[in-house]
Amino acid sequence: MEQISMDATPLRVFTEEQQQIWRALYKKLIVRVEKYACQDYLTGFELLELPEDHIPTLEYLNERITPRTGWKCVHTSVRYTSADDWYPEFAKKHFLITDYIRSWEEIEWTHEPDMFHDIFGHLPFMTLKHYAELEEMFAPAYLRATTDEQKENIKRLAWFSTEFGLIRENGERKLFGAGLISGAEELDNVVQNRVPVMPFTIENVIQYDKAVYTHNKQLFEFESIDALKTELARYFDTI
Repeated sequence: MEQISMDATPLRVFTEEQQQIWRALYKKLIVRVEKYACQDYLTGFELLELPEDHIPTLEYLNERITPRTGWKCVHTSVRYTSADDWYPEFAKKHFLITDYIRSWEEIEWTHEPDMFHDIFGHLPFMTLKHYAELEEMFAPAYLRATTDEQKENIKRLAWFSTEFGLIRENGERKLFGAGLISGAEELDNVVQNRVPVMPFTIENVIQYDKAVYTHNKQLFEFESIDALKTELARYFDTI
């Protein structure tokens, strides 16, 4: 297992090209997100006050997150790896931010979660206490798990909820997962009805593998965050 650095200093110095990529991603996604993202994300986005023209520092992010939910953004040079690297940090309320940002060739879609995904996709939610409580359900369950099957199921439940979940609001389907919010191609697949959607139940979700290197071929929808928490607890409480 690669050691995760515990560096709370600002993220590394980025090149002007990388700053341009941040600006391009922000401009590309903000209009779609304002139209299709769920209300909790939009509320958190206002609280987080992400800059459009440059990559924010960890200090800037933590000033807006930690007082509200107790979570702290922590820099890591480790890119996407197994959950064994990440969940011990999540259990301490450390939200890991990679220092990698996608290339121009990956603007529409990247299989590897990058800094833009972490910050733009996840962090608006982390200003909200009731969402932070949802995130806090996963790590204890994962660390209690004693079998590979249990761990894999937990990873699938996280993938199809906080990463690629959909939520109903006032009879409409809205984006909830950070992977949908921060990825143009996956977002478009949803709003253009190119991917089937099933109800989010334990039995439905654990049948499907995570689609790490391709677009998701199946997504899941829940009625509310409270309904999602209740469904997750139905499985987590058995571990």
